[in-house]
Amino acid sequence: MNGDQHNIKTPDFEGEEMKMPENTDMQPPVHDESRLLSGPLLLVLALLLVAILAGLYYWFTTLESNTQPLPTIERPTREANNEPESTTAEAQADTMMATSPSDELSAIEADIEATDLESLDAELNAIEAEFDAAVE
Repeated sequence: MNGDQHNIKTPDFEGEEMKMPENTDMQPPVHDESRLLSGPLLLVLALLLVAILAGLYYWFTTLESNTQPLPTIERPTREANNEPESTTAEAQADTMMATSPSDELSAIEADIEATDLESLDAELNAIEAEFDAAVE
């Protein structure tokens, strides 16, 4: 390519006064920010927020007031209990209480060997039979 073909002349505006075009009415758009968040709109939003918060407060207070306290379960004393205790159960409870206070391994092993777990299945079956009878 030849350098002669690319002769570009820059315009020379020296000595001339720049003038703005007079026949166009170009004005930049004016954003009225006060119009975006007007007073009534802010008032409506504030009232809506207060109504939501009041509704949540009411909802939580009704949830708390509807909770019923759990009944306290009290075991009857031995005298007030009408169910007969078996002599084996009393004897086993007494033996369970007669464990050694020692924390030596030999004392713990002796306590485990002295514990009678053979009758545990029979007692559990008896308890299950009582529950089944109560359900029917």
